[in-house]
Amino acid sequence: MRLPRNQRTLPLLTWMGFLFIFSIVLAGESPASGPSGPAASVPPRAEQAVYHRAELRKVLSVVEHRTKNERVREKMREKLSAMSDRQLRLAASLCERIARDDDSARSDIAFSIVTALIVLS
Repeated sequence: MRLPRNQRTLPLLTWMGFLFIFSIVLAGESPASGPSGPAASVPPRAEQAVYHRAELRKVLSVVEHRTKNERVREKMREKLSAMSDRQLRLAASLCERIARDDDSARSDIAFSIVTALIVLS
C-alpha cells in the first residue's frame, strides 16, 4: 500500500526545516555585520594568548551563567583549557550570540552545540 504524496514528503520537509534552522544558528549574522568565519583576521602570535584568554572568558561566562552544578562547571573549565584555538573560537562565537539573545530558542540550540563541542573535544 502506497502512502499519499503529502505523507511521503512530510519527513523530508521536517528534516529540511531542521537543517535550515541549524544552518541559521551556525551561520549567524547577516553579511552586513562583517567577516565572522575563517576569512576574519587572526591576530599575530604576540596577541594570540590575550585573544585566547578573552575567548575563554566569553565561553566561561556563558557556561557559568547557564550551569548551576559546580562539578560540571569545573569539568567544563578543564575541557575548555584543552580545546584547540579553532574549537574555542567557534564556541566563543556561539557564546556571543547566546549572551546577546539569552531567552530564545536560538540561544538554547547554540548552547546545546557549545556543550556538545566542549564534551566531545
